[in-house]
Amino acid sequence: MNLFKDNKILVTCALPYSNGPIHIGHLLEHIQADIWVRYKKYNFYDVKFICSDDSHGTSILLKSNNLKINPKKLISDIYVDHKKDLKKFNINYNIYYSTHSLENMFFLNNIYNILLKKKLIFKKNVYQFYDKYYSVFLSDRLFVSNCKVCLSKLENNNYCVLCNNYYRNYDIINPISLLSNKKPILKKTEHLFFKLNEYKEFLKEKILNIIFQKEVLNKIYKVFDNDLELWDISRDKLYFGFKIPNEKNKYFCVWFDAIIGYISTFYKLCKVNNLNFFEYWNEFSNCKLYQFIGKDIVYFHSIFWLSILKSINFRIPNKLIVHGHITINNNKMSKSLNNYITAKDYINKNIDTDFLRYFYASKLSNNINDIDFNTKEFIYKVNNVLINKILNIPNRVVNFLYFYFNGFLSSSDIEDINLYNIFLSKHTYINLYYNNFEYNLVIKIVEELSDLLNKYISDREPWNKINNKKKLHDICTMVINLFKILFIYLRPILPNISKKVEFFLGIKLDIKFIYIYLFNIKINKYFITKKILDIKF
Repeated sequence: MNLFKDNKILVTCALPYSNGPIHIGHLLEHIQADIWVRYKKYNFYDVKFICSDDSHGTSILLKSNNLKINPKKLISDIYVDHKKDLKKFNINYNIYYSTHSLENMFFLNNIYNILLKKKLIFKKNVYQFYDKYYSVFLSDRLFVSNCKVCLSKLENNNYCVLCNNYYRNYDIINPISLLSNKKPILKKTEHLFFKLNEYKEFLKEKILNIIFQKEVLNKIYKVFDNDLELWDISRDKLYFGFKIPNEKNKYFCVWFDAIIGYISTFYKLCKVNNLNFFEYWNEFSNCKLYQFIGKDIVYFHSIFWLSILKSINFRIPNKLIVHGHITINNNKMSKSLNNYITAKDYINKNIDTDFLRYFYASKLSNNINDIDFNTKEFIYKVNNVLINKILNIPNRVVNFLYFYFNGFLSSSDIEDINLYNIFLSKHTYINLYYNNFEYNLVIKIVEELSDLLNKYISDREPWNKINNKKKLHDICTMVINLFKILFIYLRPILPNISKKVEFFLGIKLDIKFIYIYLFNIKINKYFITKKILDIKF
């Protein structure tokens, strides 16, 4: 059912890297996007939701060497694990693919040739770290180094988390090769570069439209104070990836490779489902494109990505939705700190994956602040709020319905029309907050409504209405109907629990049922939700 013209949307998440498991930092973004996709689908939008493994780069080569397996075997095994873990958290992709694919190689080569013909690629000598003991150039994953300002270890050797700065090789200190454990030398090599500055004015104009978060926009806009730097799209061997055509021992950089993965993954979906690829990707497309990313990769997805799309006459995103990082008990998630929580760590605790979705939703807004996964707060939020205040609501009345009315709701009028209208009136705000990616405000409304409903039950005292069966019946029916509205609001966030609520009510939690009061139908047995005991990851 299509209620809207031009209601087609393509949604992407950033690509998890194929050298390790999905962790709860990854899950923040995938859950954030999945909630929005589900909300849109429930409101009759035609949404295609895609993602892929980022399956190339030096880290994959290093890990496969350490494990003594072929890199293709490594990325294949990790791909299977990633898909399983994401499915457990109900991340409902139309396709989850890999950048190590024929489709991606096809688009890479074709886009590269277009850039060559437009004279947007040129060669330049650069100085790279070189391990003379192994006779190879070192990509940024093949050496460790420190920030020259704060001396902290650099992320991927070019980004300092503390200083929030990117560095070139000649700006860092204390480089050590991971191959020989020796200090590398700087040696000249020829690389291929993309002329970003050709699109500076285009980028300045378009980024204002696609980035709506001011703190992100202010940061990225500073790059326009000067000419845009050249983008190095090539890497020397040792490397795992696609070779650059007609070049000796040169490979496409993983970032060039990865962002084109959005295009090739959707192309694969189109082949499988007989969709019109160019309907979504032509530069005048009426379809919408929304891309969810972390704040550490904004530069690549705004400057690099938009320049590539412009150069090949493809459409650009409507919005980049940027989120912060996950911390664990106010510490950066790190294996060295023993606080690295994988999706499997969570799943193996036999905790409902909806609980993490609820917790994240209660924190997610449209700003880029980091979100802390505090285990005590998580347990409190699940046990005292979600379970006690919301999921326990039917338990306060269902026994009356089962015992006195054989599980049937009453056929009378609405017991408290004012309260009922309050619940209905929140639908406009719920829509607004979902559309604006402010799930924390959705949760705030639901929790406030659950307080009102619990107060209604306490004030009406159904346990004292045994001698007035009609009143008792009407109160219990009112509670079930208001609970139904709460779960229509929560359905995009809690897919597992929503299915149980649907069985309990005997209806689908569709939008239309917000305004339909349930009369004289039989409810099923209500489910029991186990609380979380103390957990340690």
